[in-house]
Amino acid sequence: MKTLTMSLGECSPKKIQADTKLICSWNGRYHRAVETKDFIYFCNYQEGDDNGSTKMYRKSDLSLASDNYFGTNDLFGVILEKTYTYLSHSMKYNVKEMQKEHEQI
Repeated sequence: MKTLTMSLGECSPKKIQADTKLICSWNGRYHRAVETKDFIYFCNYQEGDDNGSTKMYRKSDLSLASDNYFGTNDLFGVILEKTYTYLSHSMKYNVKEMQKEHEQI
């Protein structure tokens, strides 16, 4: 498992490597969670704030697309629309529960 560790004060790496599975920083651990055709989403499962729980990277050049609310919002859309191409083991349960809850609304 490839881990990217950031120094204190660094909020988000500008790029990741294709085989990165975990990003560790002063504000938590972000696990590779969901992928689509175009994006990779890393999630901090202990973070409750939508502004800090998701990091979204472009697959084309592995650059940071979002590390705030917009990435989290996009991730929710991917899950509800079922447009993902990969789900981590942890996210499989979360996705199933989110889709069930959305169907009840």
